[in-house]
Amino acid sequence: MSAPPMALPRLRAADGRTLEVTGRVVVGRDETCDLPFPDEARLSRRALAVVLQAGGALLTCLSRTHGLVVDADGAVSRLPPATDDGPSAGYVLTRGSATVSGPAWGASSFSVTVTAVAAAPVVLTMDPAGTVTREPVRLRTGTKEFVTALMLCRHRLLDATDTAPPPEVPQLTRAVLEATNSWHLLHALAHDEATRKRLTGRIHEHLKALRVKLVRGGLAERGARLTPAVMVDLLLAAGTITRSDLRLLDDEAWLRAQEAQWWDA
Repeated sequence: MSAPPMALPRLRAADGRTLEVTGRVVVGRDETCDLPFPDEARLSRRALAVVLQAGGALLTCLSRTHGLVVDADGAVSRLPPATDDGPSAGYVLTRGSATVSGPAWGASSFSVTVTAVAAAPVVLTMDPAGTVTREPVRLRTGTKEFVTALMLCRHRLLDATDTAPPPEVPQLTRAVLEATNSWHLLHALAHDEATRKRLTGRIHEHLKALRVKLVRGGLAERGARLTPAVMVDLLLAAGTITRSDLRLLDDEAWLRAQEAQWWDA
Protein backbone atom coordinates (compact mmCIF):
# COMPACT_ATOMS: atom_id res chain seq x y z
CA MET A 1 0.00 0.00 0.00
CA SER A 2 1.18 3.51 -0.74
CA ALA A 3 1.59 5.99 2.10
CA PRO A 4 -1.31 8.42 2.60
CA PRO A 5 -0.70 11.90 1.20
CA MET A 6 0.72 14.49 3.60
CA ALA A 7 -1.73 17.12 4.80
CA LEU A 8 -1.19 20.48 3.17
CA PRO A 9 -0.35 23.54 5.27
CA ARG A 10 -3.34 25.79 5.93
CA LEU A 11 -3.85 29.49 6.55
CA ARG A 12 -6.56 30.75 8.85
CA ALA A 13 -7.40 34.43 9.24
CA ALA A 14 -8.66 35.85 12.53
CA ASP A 15 -12.08 36.31 10.91
CA GLY A 16 -12.33 32.58 10.10
CA ARG A 17 -11.32 32.55 6.44
CA THR A 18 -9.13 29.55 5.57
CA LEU A 19 -6.95 28.50 2.63
CA GLU A 20 -4.88 25.43 1.81
CA VAL A 21 -1.33 26.16 0.67
CA THR A 22 -1.04 24.23 -2.59
CA GLY A 23 1.70 26.42 -4.04
CA ARG A 24 2.21 30.09 -3.18
CA VAL A 25 -0.29 32.13 -1.18
CA VAL A 26 0.01 35.93 -0.97
CA VAL A 27 -1.55 37.90 1.89
CA GLY A 28 -1.96 41.69 1.89
CA ARG A 29 -4.23 44.72 1.65
CA ASP A 30 -4.85 44.43 -2.09
CA GLU A 31 -8.11 42.76 -3.10
CA THR A 32 -6.22 40.66 -5.66
CA CYS A 33 -4.27 38.84 -2.91
CA ASP A 34 -5.19 35.25 -2.15
CA LEU A 35 -6.10 36.33 1.38
CA PRO A 36 -6.88 40.08 1.38
CA PHE A 37 -7.26 42.44 4.34
CA PRO A 38 -8.56 45.59 2.59
CA ASP A 39 -9.57 47.31 5.83
CA GLU A 40 -6.06 47.28 7.38
CA ALA A 41 -4.49 50.50 6.06
CA ARG A 42 -1.16 49.76 7.74
CA LEU A 43 -0.70 46.53 5.80
CA SER A 44 1.23 46.60 2.53
CA ARG A 45 -0.61 45.79 -0.69
CA ARG A 46 1.38 42.53 -0.79
CA ALA A 47 2.69 41.79 2.70
CA LEU A 48 3.23 38.06 3.27
CA ALA A 49 3.99 35.06 1.08
CA VAL A 50 3.47 31.48 2.26
CA VAL A 51 5.06 28.93 -0.06
CA LEU A 52 4.59 25.17 0.04
CA GLN A 53 7.76 23.23 0.79
CA ALA A 54 8.42 19.55 1.39
CA GLY A 55 7.11 18.91 4.88
CA GLY A 56 5.94 22.44 5.62
CA ALA A 57 5.81 26.04 4.48
CA LEU A 58 8.19 28.96 3.94
CA LEU A 59 7.03 32.36 5.25
CA THR A 60 8.53 35.57 3.84
CA CYS A 61 7.73 39.26 4.23
CA LEU A 62 7.04 41.03 0.92
CA SER A 63 6.72 44.53 2.38
CA ARG A 64 9.66 46.91 2.07
CA THR A 65 8.27 49.33 4.67
CA HIS A 66 7.89 47.13 7.74
CA GLY A 67 8.48 43.63 9.04
CA LEU A 68 5.97 41.22 10.54
CA VAL A 69 5.82 39.46 13.93
CA VAL A 70 5.77 35.65 14.06
CA ASP A 71 4.65 33.82 17.20
CA ALA A 72 5.12 30.05 17.00
CA ASP A 73 3.99 28.44 20.26
CA GLY A 74 5.77 31.12 22.29
CA ALA A 75 8.90 31.26 20.12
CA VAL A 76 8.63 34.85 18.93
CA SER A 77 10.54 36.30 15.99
CA ARG A 78 10.17 38.88 13.26
CA LEU A 79 10.03 38.54 9.51
CA PRO A 80 12.31 41.38 8.41
CA PRO A 81 11.21 43.76 5.62
CA ALA A 82 12.02 42.90 2.04
CA THR A 83 14.75 44.71 0.11
CA ASP A 84 14.73 46.00 -3.46
CA ASP A 85 15.94 42.53 -4.47
CA GLY A 86 13.07 40.73 -2.77
CA PRO A 87 12.50 39.03 0.62
CA SER A 88 15.58 39.36 2.83
CA ALA A 89 14.91 36.23 4.90
CA GLY A 90 12.25 33.67 5.62
CA TYR A 91 11.02 31.19 8.22
CA VAL A 92 10.52 27.51 7.55
CA LEU A 93 7.61 26.08 9.53
CA THR A 94 7.79 22.28 9.41
CA ARG A 95 5.36 21.32 12.18
CA GLY A 96 2.77 22.95 14.37
CA SER A 97 1.47 26.46 13.85
CA ALA A 98 2.68 30.06 13.74
CA THR A 99 0.66 33.27 13.89
CA VAL A 100 1.76 36.23 11.80
CA SER A 101 0.65 39.75 12.73
CA GLY A 102 1.70 43.37 12.37
CA PRO A 103 4.49 44.97 14.43
CA ALA A 104 2.98 46.63 17.53
CA TRP A 105 -0.28 47.43 15.75
CA GLY A 106 -2.55 46.77 18.70
CA ALA A 107 -6.12 46.15 17.55
CA SER A 108 -5.92 45.02 13.95
CA SER A 109 -7.94 42.90 11.55
CA PHE A 110 -4.70 41.38 10.27
CA SER A 111 -3.74 38.10 11.90
CA VAL A 112 -2.98 34.88 10.03
CA THR A 113 -2.20 31.48 11.55
CA VAL A 114 -0.24 29.02 9.42
CA THR A 115 -0.54 25.36 10.39
CA ALA A 116 1.88 22.86 8.89
CA VAL A 117 1.25 19.13 8.59
CA ALA A 118 0.31 18.13 12.15
CA ALA A 119 -0.17 19.44 15.66
CA ALA A 120 3.33 18.52 16.82
CA PRO A 121 6.01 20.64 18.52
CA VAL A 122 6.92 23.61 16.38
CA VAL A 123 10.20 23.66 14.51
CA LEU A 124 10.84 27.20 13.30
CA THR A 125 14.18 28.08 11.73
CA MET A 126 15.58 30.98 9.78
CA ASP A 127 16.48 30.54 6.14
CA PRO A 128 18.24 33.56 4.58
CA ALA A 129 18.46 31.90 1.16
CA GLY A 130 14.79 30.97 1.16
CA THR A 131 15.51 27.35 0.22
CA VAL A 132 16.97 25.29 3.07
CA THR A 133 16.72 25.03 6.84
CA ARG A 134 19.89 26.09 8.62
CA GLU A 135 21.75 24.56 11.52
CA PRO A 136 20.71 25.83 14.97
CA VAL A 137 23.00 28.10 16.96
CA ARG A 138 23.38 26.78 20.50
CA LEU A 139 24.75 28.52 23.60
CA ARG A 140 25.57 26.92 26.95
CA THR A 141 23.40 28.56 29.60
CA GLY A 142 26.24 28.72 32.11
CA THR A 143 28.36 31.09 30.02
CA LYS A 144 28.69 34.87 30.10
CA GLU A 145 28.00 34.81 26.37
CA PHE A 146 24.59 33.29 27.02
CA VAL A 147 23.51 35.85 29.62
CA THR A 148 24.70 38.61 27.27
CA ALA A 149 22.45 37.20 24.54
CA LEU A 150 19.57 36.75 26.99
CA MET A 151 19.67 40.36 28.15
CA LEU A 152 20.07 41.57 24.56
CA CYS A 153 16.81 39.79 23.67
CA ARG A 154 14.89 40.21 26.93
CA HIS A 155 12.68 43.11 25.79
CA ARG A 156 11.42 41.06 22.84
CA LEU A 157 10.92 37.94 24.96
CA LEU A 158 8.75 39.96 27.33
CA ASP A 159 6.82 41.67 24.52
CA ALA A 160 6.99 40.29 20.98
CA THR A 161 5.60 43.54 19.56
CA ASP A 162 8.29 45.70 21.21
CA THR A 163 10.03 47.42 18.29
CA ALA A 164 12.43 49.44 20.46
CA PRO A 165 16.12 48.86 19.68
CA PRO A 166 18.01 46.54 22.02
CA PRO A 167 20.22 48.13 24.70
CA GLU A 168 23.57 49.53 23.60
CA VAL A 169 26.75 48.17 25.18
CA PRO A 170 26.83 50.43 28.28
CA GLN A 171 23.16 49.72 29.06
CA LEU A 172 23.58 46.03 28.19
CA THR A 173 26.53 45.78 30.58
CA ARG A 174 24.46 47.29 33.37
CA ALA A 175 21.51 45.00 32.55
CA VAL A 176 23.73 41.90 32.75
CA LEU A 177 25.15 42.94 36.13
CA GLU A 178 21.71 43.82 37.51
CA ALA A 179 20.23 40.52 36.33
CA THR A 180 23.04 38.52 37.95
CA ASN A 181 22.91 40.47 41.25
CA SER A 182 26.48 41.75 40.77
CA TRP A 183 25.86 44.82 42.93
CA HIS A 184 29.48 45.58 43.83
CA LEU A 185 30.45 45.46 40.17
CA LEU A 186 27.55 47.78 39.38
CA HIS A 187 28.97 50.27 41.86
CA ALA A 188 32.42 49.94 40.29
CA LEU A 189 30.90 50.30 36.81
CA ALA A 190 29.51 53.67 37.82
CA HIS A 191 32.57 54.98 39.66
CA ASP A 192 35.71 53.30 38.32
CA GLU A 193 36.83 53.98 34.75
CA ALA A 194 39.12 50.95 34.56
CA THR A 195 36.32 48.60 35.64
CA ARG A 196 33.91 50.24 33.22
CA LYS A 197 36.29 49.74 30.29
CA ARG A 198 37.00 46.15 31.31
CA LEU A 199 33.36 45.11 31.65
CA THR A 200 32.04 46.90 28.57
CA GLY A 201 34.99 45.43 26.66
CA ARG A 202 33.86 41.94 27.69
CA ILE A 203 30.35 42.65 26.44
CA HIS A 204 31.79 43.80 23.10
CA GLU A 205 33.73 40.52 22.90
CA HIS A 206 30.65 38.41 23.63
CA LEU A 207 28.63 40.27 20.98
CA LYS A 208 31.42 39.71 18.49
CA ALA A 209 31.46 35.99 19.31
CA LEU A 210 27.68 35.82 18.85
CA ARG A 211 28.00 37.43 15.41
CA VAL A 212 30.56 34.80 14.42
CA LYS A 213 28.27 31.98 15.56
CA LEU A 214 25.30 33.38 13.66
CA VAL A 215 27.35 33.48 10.46
CA ARG A 216 28.81 30.01 11.02
CA GLY A 217 25.31 28.69 11.66
CA GLY A 218 24.24 29.92 8.25
CA LEU A 219 21.83 32.52 9.61
CA ALA A 220 23.66 35.44 8.00
CA GLU A 221 25.92 35.90 5.03
CA ARG A 222 29.62 36.19 5.70
CA GLY A 223 30.51 39.88 5.75
CA ALA A 224 26.92 40.96 6.47
CA ARG A 225 26.51 43.85 8.91
CA LEU A 226 24.80 42.40 11.96
CA THR A 227 23.44 45.20 14.09
CA PRO A 228 22.22 44.33 17.60
CA ALA A 229 18.62 44.55 16.34
CA VAL A 230 19.34 42.07 13.55
CA MET A 231 21.13 39.80 16.04
CA VAL A 232 18.00 39.76 18.22
CA ASP A 233 15.90 38.74 15.22
CA LEU A 234 18.29 35.94 14.31
CA LEU A 235 18.77 34.62 17.85
CA LEU A 236 15.01 34.43 18.35
CA ALA A 237 14.35 32.99 14.90
CA ALA A 238 16.92 30.24 15.48
CA GLY A 239 15.46 29.40 18.90
CA THR A 240 18.86 30.10 20.47
CA ILE A 241 17.16 32.29 23.07
CA THR A 242 13.55 31.53 24.04
CA ARG A 243 10.99 32.85 26.47
CA SER A 244 11.56 29.84 28.73
CA ASP A 245 15.15 31.02 29.31
CA LEU A 246 13.80 33.91 31.39
CA ARG A 247 13.19 31.42 34.20
CA LEU A 248 16.94 31.39 34.83
CA LEU A 249 16.66 34.93 36.17
CA ASP A 250 14.87 33.41 39.18
CA ASP A 251 17.29 30.48 39.58
CA GLU A 252 19.47 31.28 42.61
CA ALA A 253 22.16 28.71 41.76
CA TRP A 254 22.47 30.00 38.20
CA LEU A 255 22.60 33.60 39.42
CA ARG A 256 25.38 32.84 41.92
CA ALA A 257 27.43 31.08 39.25
CA GLN A 258 26.98 33.99 36.85
CA GLU A 259 27.91 36.55 39.51
CA ALA A 260 31.12 34.65 40.24
CA GLN A 261 32.02 34.60 36.56
CA TRP A 262 31.51 38.32 36.11
CA TRP A 263 33.83 39.05 39.05
CA ASP A 264 36.51 37.26 37.03
CA ALA A 265 35.57 38.97 33.75
